[in-house]
Amino acid sequence: MQDGSAGNPAQPDAPQLRETAFTRALGIIADIDIPAGCALAATGSLARGELTPQSDIDLMLLHTGPAPAEAADIWYPVWDAHIRLDHSVRTPTDCVNIVDEDTTAALGLLDLCHLAGDEDLVADTRNRVLQQWRRTLPKRFNHITDTAIDRWRRSGSVVAMTHPDLKHGRGGLRDGELIAALALGNLCDAPPLADQRGLLLDIRTLLHDESRRPRDVLDPEFAHDIALRLGYPDRYELARAIARAARATDDALTNALATARSILPTPGGIRRTPRRPLDVDVVDGGGYITLSRSPDMEDPCLVLRVAAAAARTGLPVPDAIWERLRKVPPLPDPWPAHAADDFVALLSSPEHTETIIDGMDRHGLWTPLVPEWSRIRGLMPRERSHVHTIDRHLIATVRRCAESTVDVPRPDLLLLTALIHDIGKGGSRPHSQVGAEIIARMTARMGLGFRDRCCAQNIVAQHTTLMKFALRRDPTDPDTVRALLDAVGYDLLTLDLLQQLTRADALSTGPGVWTPRAEQAVNRLAAGARRALTAVVATRPFVTAPSPLGLTVRDNGELRVHWRGSYQREIVRVLALIAAKGWNIQGSRMVTDSSDGSCRAEFDVRPRAAKSPADVDERAFIQAYASGVFSTLPEVRPAATATAWTGRTLEVRTIDRPGVIGAVMGVLPEIDWMEAATPGATMVARFRLRGGNADRARIERDVNRVLNAA
Repeated sequence: MQDGSAGNPAQPDAPQLRETAFTRALGIIADIDIPAGCALAATGSLARGELTPQSDIDLMLLHTGPAPAEAADIWYPVWDAHIRLDHSVRTPTDCVNIVDEDTTAALGLLDLCHLAGDEDLVADTRNRVLQQWRRTLPKRFNHITDTAIDRWRRSGSVVAMTHPDLKHGRGGLRDGELIAALALGNLCDAPPLADQRGLLLDIRTLLHDESRRPRDVLDPEFAHDIALRLGYPDRYELARAIARAARATDDALTNALATARSILPTPGGIRRTPRRPLDVDVVDGGGYITLSRSPDMEDPCLVLRVAAAAARTGLPVPDAIWERLRKVPPLPDPWPAHAADDFVALLSSPEHTETIIDGMDRHGLWTPLVPEWSRIRGLMPRERSHVHTIDRHLIATVRRCAESTVDVPRPDLLLLTALIHDIGKGGSRPHSQVGAEIIARMTARMGLGFRDRCCAQNIVAQHTTLMKFALRRDPTDPDTVRALLDAVGYDLLTLDLLQQLTRADALSTGPGVWTPRAEQAVNRLAAGARRALTAVVATRPFVTAPSPLGLTVRDNGELRVHWRGSYQREIVRVLALIAAKGWNIQGSRMVTDSSDGSCRAEFDVRPRAAKSPADVDERAFIQAYASGVFSTLPEVRPAATATAWTGRTLEVRTIDRPGVIGAVMGVLPEIDWMEAATPGATMVARFRLRGGNADRARIERDVNRVLNAA
């Protein structure tokens, strides 16, 4: 923390301002006539010694019998001084009952402090409040955490916001008080956060002084002067200091809540939950992600497998697991293909990706994957339209894109460009140009092909172009359409992804950016460019099946299943066996021989439990197929699904999960061929129908019925 008087020696520093406010309040309170046998106590900022120039004061008159008749009139000295007052008249029993009934008010009572009158009465009340708090806390713990979560949703994160709420935001002053309350309840230890709380309190004190109002949200117009008064060169350095303090508070609260949950008893007693494998060396330990009993800690892909499993299942990863994973060696360059898939999968969850990235970043596991992240962590944007810091804006954009993965043919490239598009900010060069260079290096490390690398690089380089053209030019003008086509290289895939990224970027920037006018203009311009391009025509895949059923370990170390059958629906048998084995299908292809209706198929699979594909027993696999025991596909859980047609080719995009291919094949008419891939956590499959008289509306209804039925 900087010297609070460094900005201007003539101005009082934050501690002096609080001391002045505290002394003034005590002088006014001294004029209050305390009825006999009563006591005057303080709660809130006055009790904690944190009173700011614009704070209200919280006073309580304690008594043991009927309320004194003069209790309603004793507050006039405070009112006459024009200080905002929150007052109450209570007995010790009233205070104990409040702890049991209102957890928010209970948190304030924990700070109860004697001011005047019967000191023993205040001490007795505080002891009874503490005892009741320790009895109540285990029963109301979930309610307390839910209340905190609601507060975070309303106020946002102090770490992430360009207008941070210093008091109510996540990582703010209220969270420090919550940690103290948990410690008083004997559910955790109180961590050393005095410096972090002192900084946030100093900033809030100076904010009250600068604005002459009781403000908790630090707006940029006040941040500059406050930064100078605290000895920082500018508001951006102040923002970094705020982010560090808030992150430390947030981490401490996360650990405190985890410690409390581990101490509190489990409803219904202890039940042994069976461990369930999720991936190689990754296990569901009973509601949380853990490692197998003897994991290969020399496997550089283990970190991403854990992260991807957490994204797919929504199960939390304990800090202890992240800490163990710090021992895992770094990924080779280029990454193995399945590591790249897992990286995209961890970006694919709208609900869980942010938590996973935060956990990895907290334990030093994120920057090795995205080295440039350290440049923009907590970086304040220069544009006033942004409500988040740059790192939080990127994560928010990824979250928006993760909600739309079924709307684009390459969700993996969409998520990667969302993660990187603004990462070049903070330097002297155009951030789009810097970001394009960064994603070119990143996609090369991930082992993506040249075509995909060029596409991702161009999207990041042009990520502001579509919005700029749509709002600054006539979106219906052929010259504007041609300019956009030049920018996307006359590539339909780039156009589709750029349109989705533009929407997600605008929605994640702040209110008033993705307006109805902007949405209409962007969609109109993109539609005009799309009409000018030739539609993508899918081609028949090449499939080899040298035997009726077999396994092959490919040159890249991945496992491939090949299969031959007499008719199309027979494919259900091999799909059912793969599902029963618990293997993840990464890609699949099937072709039909028009002469006799026979089929050939290939499936690129990933065993969840085997250490390597070579460990899979081919003979046992073939015997299991021949036995006919496995003939039923798993029930497909409902999830987002989208369909599109190109001639006779149906494209289905849906969240990847077991049984999808078989479910779709079960409702389709005869097909000429099929191919499917799972970029990240989304399956994109194309089915070429035989003949030209298919009822498209019925087919789409059937596909949505089996994949998206509520």
